[in-house]
Amino acid sequence: MVSKPDDPYDRRLARDGSDEESENDVLRDGRSDEQRSIDLLQAFARAHAVLQALIVNTRDGETLLVATDASGFPVAQRVIRRPDGLPHAIVIGRHNRCTLNIPSDSRVSLRHILLTAWPGQGALRLRGYDLGGRAGIVLADGKRVPGFSALGHVALSFGRTAMFVIPGGAAGRDLLAGSDEDAFKRLTGIDSRGGGMRLALSAMAEPSVAQLGGYRPVDVDARPLSRGALRLRSLQARAGNKGEAAKELDVDSEQLQRGLLIGRYSDRCSLAGSGRNLSRVHALVTEESPTSLLVYDLASTNGVRPGHETDGPSHPVVRLRDGEPVMLGHFELSWAPPAGVRVH
Repeated sequence: MVSKPDDPYDRRLARDGSDEESENDVLRDGRSDEQRSIDLLQAFARAHAVLQALIVNTRDGETLLVATDASGFPVAQRVIRRPDGLPHAIVIGRHNRCTLNIPSDSRVSLRHILLTAWPGQGALRLRGYDLGGRAGIVLADGKRVPGFSALGHVALSFGRTAMFVIPGGAAGRDLLAGSDEDAFKRLTGIDSRGGGMRLALSAMAEPSVAQLGGYRPVDVDARPLSRGALRLRSLQARAGNKGEAAKELDVDSEQLQRGLLIGRYSDRCSLAGSGRNLSRVHALVTEESPTSLLVYDLASTNGVRPGHETDGPSHPVVRLRDGEPVMLGHFELSWAPPAGVRVH
């Protein structure tokens, strides 16, 4: 069993000329991300009237997602309802398979952000994961983060794109009421002079994950708990490549909180397999409970399915348990939890 690799968020991305980034993107990458980041308040101010018009057509229990360019012009939008069972999974990026497709921003990766929305009462629980793109996720206070958690609403930027997540119905109308600055402060906690909450530096934040709105506080001084091992093996490996057929990875609770990427990109994915049936960034694995993990499909070509399904449509999210593998294309992903975990 191999040891856990370095965190892919801290790695330099391979510049292999693949469709993940063009030659022009690489040349532009010589400048800093801060120089290219957009003014989120300015984008919001220009989009404010449009957001108010859109929120009028939503109902209580719905949530509006709107992506805009730097000038505040909407480029993509979607309305979601609170899930009843497994969380909703919204993949955001340039790839045309993404739930929220951003085709015109070359700074946005093919698969850039996974936004999840969770079942439960009260304000909608949101969780976002950076999928390892160059431009990352930048919050309203200007801090780049590998992930965030929030209650009900959030505003952020990635590349030259802004995204606003706003509750539907009366809650959204109240949130957007008044002047641009007042509405922006209610949405983000930050005023035009940079005062207010320092979002990415909250004392209650999960390790390396920005904490917004008091969602899911944990003890940041606690040492990560072992969560057993993940195993990825190809079911179509040739006899001469048995040594490459399976890879194993020890995982811990902190790694799963941040999200563990699986795919062909060894520089972005903690668990990388070789085979064209596996997308460059295929799936993300997170923790659900002591006895289960969640596997999200990241707009992959060959999908994510429960282990007993050999074909058919891909599932946005599949639960992974001991003895119940998940299929990524023709790759089987299985999980062996740490010894001593009780199943209730």
